Amino acid sequence: MAPTTDRAAPSDPDSRQERVEQLLQRLRAEADVTLRRMAERLTDLPEEQSFGQVELDLRDLAHGLASSAHQAGLQAGKKGATKVAASPAPAAAIPASSTTAPRPG
Repeated sequence: MAPTTDRAAPSDPDSRQERVEQLLQRLRAEADVTLRRMAERLTDLPEEQSFGQVELDLRDLAHGLASSAHQAGLQAGKKGATKVAASPAPAAAIPASSTTAPRPG
């Protein structure tokens, strides 16, 4: 697993904690919905169906939650403007289309 790093590395630890709490509030609602769906899927599941499709269903629900958390984190980190200068690399030149040999026939 990759180490976690702060995007902005704020100087105020209280500011970081505040951002964590705000993000947690956003994530809890999605987590509650996903956990409910998992619980409903598992409730009264016949023992002979304890493996197989239910595992895939639970994995898909967990993956959806992870994806939502990632998206929420990305949205929470948006500041509205970039702080890095634009790349000095020139734009790629797109060559004009060329004609090819005539079609046979």
